[in-house]
Amino acid sequence: MPEQPQPSPSDPGGAPVSVRELLLARLDASELAPEARAVLRGLLPDEPVVNGEGRGGPVQLRSITAAGWRGIGPRTTLELPPGPGLVVVAGPNGSGKSSFAEAAETALTGRNSRWDKRRTGDWKQGWRNLHSPDVTPEVSVELGLGEHGEPVTVRRTWYGAKVDDARTHAEGADGSELKPDEIVDAEALRLARPFLPYSELGSMINGTLSDLHDAFFKLLGLELLAELDGRVKDAASECEQAGKREKERTGQLLGELAALDDPRARDVIEALSGPRPDTGRVRALLASRSPAAEPELARLRRQAGLTGPDPQEVSGAVARLREAAARAEDARHGNAENARRLAKLLEAALDHRRRSQSPDCPVCGNTGQLDQAWAERARAEVERLQGEAAAAESALQGVVKARWALHDVIEPVPVWLQTDDSPLAELWRQWSLCRSVTDASELAGRAERAAVALEEACRQVREESARRLADRDGEWQPMAVRLTDWLAVAEAAEAARVRRPYVTKARAWLRTVIDELRDERLRPFAERSQEVWQRLCEHSSVTLGSVTLAGTPGRGRVELDVTVDDMTAPAYSVMSQGELHSLALSLFLPRATHDASPFGFLVIDDPVQSMDPQKVEGLARVLDTVAKDRQVIVFTHDTRLQQAIVHLGIRATVLRVTRQSDSVVGVEKVTDPVEQALAEARDISRDPQLPQDVADHVLPAMCRGAVEVACLATARRRLRDEHGLPLPEVEKRIASLERTKEYVALALLGDAKRHPHHAVEQIVPGGWQLIEAFNSGAHGPLPTVDDRRTLVSRTKGLARAILRSDARGSGAAGGGNAGGAR
Repeated sequence: MPEQPQPSPSDPGGAPVSVRELLLARLDASELAPEARAVLRGLLPDEPVVNGEGRGGPVQLRSITAAGWRGIGPRTTLELPPGPGLVVVAGPNGSGKSSFAEAAETALTGRNSRWDKRRTGDWKQGWRNLHSPDVTPEVSVELGLGEHGEPVTVRRTWYGAKVDDARTHAEGADGSELKPDEIVDAEALRLARPFLPYSELGSMINGTLSDLHDAFFKLLGLELLAELDGRVKDAASECEQAGKREKERTGQLLGELAALDDPRARDVIEALSGPRPDTGRVRALLASRSPAAEPELARLRRQAGLTGPDPQEVSGAVARLREAAARAEDARHGNAENARRLAKLLEAALDHRRRSQSPDCPVCGNTGQLDQAWAERARAEVERLQGEAAAAESALQGVVKARWALHDVIEPVPVWLQTDDSPLAELWRQWSLCRSVTDASELAGRAERAAVALEEACRQVREESARRLADRDGEWQPMAVRLTDWLAVAEAAEAARVRRPYVTKARAWLRTVIDELRDERLRPFAERSQEVWQRLCEHSSVTLGSVTLAGTPGRGRVELDVTVDDMTAPAYSVMSQGELHSLALSLFLPRATHDASPFGFLVIDDPVQSMDPQKVEGLARVLDTVAKDRQVIVFTHDTRLQQAIVHLGIRATVLRVTRQSDSVVGVEKVTDPVEQALAEARDISRDPQLPQDVADHVLPAMCRGAVEVACLATARRRLRDEHGLPLPEVEKRIASLERTKEYVALALLGDAKRHPHHAVEQIVPGGWQLIEAFNSGAHGPLPTVDDRRTLVSRTKGLARAILRSDARGSGAAGGGNAGGAR
């Protein structure tokens, strides 16, 4: 078959084309028969929509707060800079940093990957902070929604000893209560989940990757293809089943007809015994009576097979509706709305007591009223009131469900009775009209009465029609009824025989197109995964090739083309732990940064573990790229990521988490090391009480240290970017530095053994004299505070010039001889 031109994945204006539109375009361009095309068009479902915008559009993460949770005792908040950018949350193991990552995930999703991976009794009992038994466990996140960053807080609070004994609620900046689903769409949270905990880094590919497969399938809009394939498969199966039903019913009829002593039975046996039953002859035999009698016979046959409402089914549905209505009435008598309102008032009082730390009542002014005993009673009352309100809401919902269930039992008027004016038709119309009744009590009564009357009328009509048919045809009539039913089965089988070849061809064509569209849609993700892998594992012998989807949702998997030195191998059997982590990141980032994701942030916990220096540097570059348009928050105890960020000159906010005794956790921002050193020197220089001998020795040393820090940052960047040295070699050269002039020479000239005098003078005239002044004993005294400030100011100019220095400009400044510099 000649290759057909395929539609572009986007229209001329650049707008993306849906999977449904792409499929229809290919169907129009195909060489399938019109009947096969009609099969696919008739079964094609509507395009599903991924709702990823939540309540206010893009979601940013402003802060994470935890109290009494995991490693955090007293309430602690991790403030995060808004908007895109890289944030590194650093701290040693046990400092509480991972508790913040898990707190954010738990607050937004209501679950934690650690719970799923470690559902052991010990862990489930140890989720609560042991040092703060009196602190109510709570985790919360403050989000910024939409372009204007509308602040919203999502909080999860525990009211019991079990990890599942918790409630989640959300509120706006004005304190108004919101529904969590109004803020973040649950489906988007599942499909484009922005959290990658450490527990998933190494385990993501140790299985079928079915969850990742299903998430990609939905994100790419491919579930429409899976649903269509399922419908076509069912259509093919139905064609096959139709033939089997015809064969089975024919065999049964032949046995029954052989037992009848009737010439019509012998004629039908002959019509049914050929290679294919002669439906036309059977139909003619059934109609071989006077034309005047045929309508009456047809009516009698329909009435003889008439069935009305099932008394037991109706009775059960009515009873359930009345029970539900009674429960709802009891709930209303309990004044559920007041219960909800009182619960909120008590929660507000408890919140006031917690925030104010005072037992005095803010309303009546009485002292000591809101003591611990009151708080316990109030919490118990809140739970009782909320339970009462929840029960009322459940009861009302039960009425709705019971009403729907009864409506489902009520059948419409049969077509052949719709134009009839008989009492039976009128009773059936009254029965059918019950579907329009919404009042539970009225519906129960009317449906019960109408069902009884209709069933009795149906019974009478059925028995009378059967008697009259029996009088007419005796033994033949029941057979005629079964033959009429058989005709419907045979006609369906004939239609299926005609339809089946087109369904088969349609499915074969569809399977090929599904593979093509799936690969086209996945290609950008696969390319992005390969790009991330290459940056993380640039020097690895393991290569990540194609990333493809195989199978359908619920039965699919992600297939990874992994090779080692051009030899194909399973990913999990040839990769180191660091490479497995890199692969997990390569699969996570394209999914989490999909255009359909409403999340403007990513939270990644401890991705550095098991990575060698090259992978750490590649990770820093990858994170920097993602952080151009996403808020990327990385938790790590490994200092190598910070070092790589400094080496590469990547802009990042570094927050350090520390943990003191009794789980008191602190967070501080780590400033630029050069600015920090200069700030410390500036503080010393401005102290008029500083003794002269201390100033003469301490201040020059601090200024020298600031310059050396600037030299280290410049040297690392220059040796990597301009000289192409690997990271271990860079660190080896830096470790050998002993004197200030070596620091300066390595930073400006790339060689610690050269003399940097001219290079320094080129970037800051008089700079070399300043470097000499740093050496103890080679400078004059600093008699005034102004002299001290001047020294710091000149040091700042020199340090910034070194940071801005250009290798080509300084490289020409050769080795001037200026001894004495440290």
